[in-house]
Amino acid sequence: MDNRIKNLQDYLRQNALDAFLVLTKLNRQYVSGFTGSMGVVFVTRKSAELYVDDRYTIRAKRESDLKVKKIEELKLAGRIGIEDRITVRELASLKKNHKAKWIVATNVVEDLRAVKSAKEIQCIKKAQRIVDACFAQIKKYARVGMTEIEISQQLERTAIQHGADGMAFESIVAFGANAAAPHHLSGKQKIKRNNFLLLDFGVLVKGYHSDFTRTLFIGSPSKKQAQIYNTVLVAQKRGIEKARLGNKASVVDKTARQYIDEVSDWRNKFTQHQLRGAGFTHNTGHGVGLEIHELPNFSPKSDDILLSDMIVTVEPGIYIEGWGGVRIEDMVLIKNKDNEVLSKSPKDIKSMIIS
Repeated sequence: MDNRIKNLQDYLRQNALDAFLVLTKLNRQYVSGFTGSMGVVFVTRKSAELYVDDRYTIRAKRESDLKVKKIEELKLAGRIGIEDRITVRELASLKKNHKAKWIVATNVVEDLRAVKSAKEIQCIKKAQRIVDACFAQIKKYARVGMTEIEISQQLERTAIQHGADGMAFESIVAFGANAAAPHHLSGKQKIKRNNFLLLDFGVLVKGYHSDFTRTLFIGSPSKKQAQIYNTVLVAQKRGIEKARLGNKASVVDKTARQYIDEVSDWRNKFTQHQLRGAGFTHNTGHGVGLEIHELPNFSPKSDDILLSDMIVTVEPGIYIEGWGGVRIEDMVLIKNKDNEVLSKSPKDIKSMIIS
């Protein structure tokens, strides 16, 4: 934790602050190691302490290398930085109980979290290995007649069997027209032949997330389906090529989005009514770590710069309401030279066909 505290102390000196308070759960965990639901990390230019109530004292001492004190001992004064994610109630309590000048700061800890340590990378790589193993099994048990929710439940059982601590988020299993909704809620829709089966899932390892999407075909894809799939696949590969050290995150988004917009042949196969709101309807990707969505943000207007040891997703898609959709997603480790795509699962169209 020493480097994380040191980086916060550097921030204090650079911004003429006397101290910084870390109140949000995951940021508190990141800088202290303490995983409890309540506590305060108080960082000054020369020290760092963890304040908790009596419920958490033993746990905090076990989990954190910081000096642990009782919350009632916390006394604040001077120019103190606070996260812009804290609640209105928390800010009101601070103002009531402490005479300090509060300086609201954005993404101070989040920017640190975006660059992963060797241990964090190890956890996320393990999470992806589990995902790859789960996907290999999905292709064996996903069959006509199963429901989306049955596949989702089987997926979660498989993940636990392979060593996952849990699922990173509620798994998305979307068949046919349901795949047009990027965040579809898996339900009782039965799997049939000759359509898409979109799978978006991830697992947790020691609090760290993985994120992965593949779009399978039940039966043989039509020319229209194949064209949609291959358009997304090329867009994703081009996006991954731009996910490089020093590039703006917006360049990755622009590259993938521009390819989908320029390859217009797929649009000619749909009516104008079908195309209303159709296409690539979300950002190209995001960072992954203690949260499933972290910095950097791959949006068209993002100013985030890609740094070494960031782990990001590249996940373009095409969605047509009432017809279906395709998304392909991999996590990428940004390196000084050649980047590393963490997933080893295939994504060529032939490998996505299951009978």
